[in-house]
Amino acid sequence: MGYSTILDIIGAFVIGGILLLTLFRVNDNTVQNFFYYNSDFILQRDLVDIILIVEGDLRRIGYCDNPDNLVPPNQTILSADSNSISFVTDLHRTGKLDTVEYRTGTPDDLSETPNPRDIPLYRVINNANAERSVTGVVTEFHLVYFDALGDSIPLPISSPGEIQTMELSIKVENASAYNQNYSNAYWRQVRLASKNLRSR
Repeated sequence: MGYSTILDIIGAFVIGGILLLTLFRVNDNTVQNFFYYNSDFILQRDLVDIILIVEGDLRRIGYCDNPDNLVPPNQTILSADSNSISFVTDLHRTGKLDTVEYRTGTPDDLSETPNPRDIPLYRVINNANAERSVTGVVTEFHLVYFDALGDSIPLPISSPGEIQTMELSIKVENASAYNQNYSNAYWRQVRLASKNLRSR
């Protein structure tokens, strides 16, 4: 009788342990799924916010509300690189041209985020203070440029006036990871062009 009671107790411990491990695993999966779905939603929202600003500005390269202040199309882009571009446009429709520069910082600029790949995306208007000009946090901001024939222009670009269209890629990741995994969202615009670049 005592022998079977000990077996019952051991069996109960084993079954209880299995149920407890199963419960822990279900709980961990639930937390992980919640983290991923919630972080995906936040990432998509952040990416859309960045895209609306960047794409809106790039499509208005060379625009000016006052036709008398327009510059020739081959002078609207001031400088261009794989992760930066500077151009003129009338941001606020005042009839006066503004200088807009998009460029990325370094991971050291965002040392407070756990993600080692996070970099700030600066949107500097009229040479303002870059520290106050952060548009968003990205892990990739990449530009490829094409001429009027659709051929890619090799870097470094010595003649920005040749640029007719561009390809823009933006990637964002979570600031913090779950089990060492960072969620990410990626967007690419192929052949983005401003109407003002076409009138040559």
